[in-house]
Amino acid sequence: MPQFSRRAFSRLAAGASLGALLAGCAQPTPAPKAIKLGRDVCEHCNMIVSELRFAAQTWDAKRGRARVFDDFGCAVLHAAAAGELDRPEHLFWVSDSRAESKTVGTWLEARSASYRDGFHSPMGYGYAAAAAGAYPLTYDAALAAIRKKALCLPTAAT
Repeated sequence: MPQFSRRAFSRLAAGASLGALLAGCAQPTPAPKAIKLGRDVCEHCNMIVSELRFAAQTWDAKRGRARVFDDFGCAVLHAAAAGELDRPEHLFWVSDSRAESKTVGTWLEARSASYRDGFHSPMGYGYAAAAAGAYPLTYDAALAAIRKKALCLPTAAT
């Protein structure tokens, strides 16, 4: 077995530490994360994510992590307020509402998914997503409807 001097051992340890440090600084791959139902919190409304079929995620490039939303409408309004919604490089995923699993997300790229309204979603925006062509609305039509709904002002009846 070879004998190492203190100096050689110190250099070896410093090299290993530097390698570990550089590996830890690598940028994570942009992708949706596994949502923990009943534990993860919506970045827009701070409600606990309780139903996967209405969930959405966007990529926070500055922090190198996915942002989680309990409702597609929350994700749309959050991204719009941040000026990210209309940028084509902004990554945006929606949960496939027709997926078999109710606990493991099947994520679709939001711009290529189709949408339907009339659901009782967590924050009341009422939209769910599925694969392209499964539902009648396009991404742009769903965005316009959610933005219009968000502009509604309370009336005397509410």
